Amino acid sequence: MLIKDRQLQKALLRALADEQSRRILAATSTRPRSAMDLIREEGLPSSSVYRRLHDFEKDGLLAVVQTVLTPEGKKYLMYKATFREVSVKFQAGEVVITAVPNLDAVQKVFRLFHSFQEEL
Repeated sequence: MLIKDRQLQKALLRALADEQSRRILAATSTRPRSAMDLIREEGLPSSSVYRRLHDFEKDGLLAVVQTVLTPEGKKYLMYKATFREVSVKFQAGEVVITAVPNLDAVQKVFRLFHSFQEEL
């Protein structure tokens, strides 16, 4: 799918240009991960992980696919990248970005969003 939205293009390019951001997107492209999973498995600083997760969710690069409640009553979120593959090329003076959506993550977000819509 061709990414035409300028905000999404900027968010993707910004994320791909940063090593920690790339690692988060790569780790969440195949299966859902929590912030703590990313901190432990990727060896990333917790402040960076939480900030990026928030930014990526806001930008549409990550989706919350599950909320987990522990036996101790703590809640944590599981994130999955909304794209499983991204290609960037420079063509005829323009940056062209195409992506393959992570359909399960996109569908969960779509269902969640529409479950909050009031029926007319």
